[in-house]
Amino acid sequence: MSKFIPGRVRSDYAADIQAIRDRHGDDVIVDWLERYYASPDVDRDDVMVGLGIDFVGTFYEPVRAYDVQKPEPDPAEEARQGEVMRLLLNGKEVLPELRQPAAWKWTIN
Repeated sequence: MSKFIPGRVRSDYAADIQAIRDRHGDDVIVDWLERYYASPDVDRDDVMVGLGIDFVGTFYEPVRAYDVQKPEPDPAEEARQGEVMRLLLNGKEVLPELRQPAAWKWTIN
């Protein structure tokens, strides 16, 4: 399991982070952070609502304080994003097939 590293929390956020830990426990916090890193369907706002965090600054403290494994980047997606940026910065048209990640392709069940 990922572990909480208190030295990574800034002192002005320590009481807020401790309140979140007391309210939810480390297992729940780690679960939310793992979902945040692993799924494009879970964003910062989802985590903030799930953990009862009111301020964006407070959100980033658990991100820093917990040593959560992040998934490896997808090389094909990295290449697609690089190509899109190259075309945009050169003032060229971005082809429709480059505008969306390959993972967004429609599938029929």
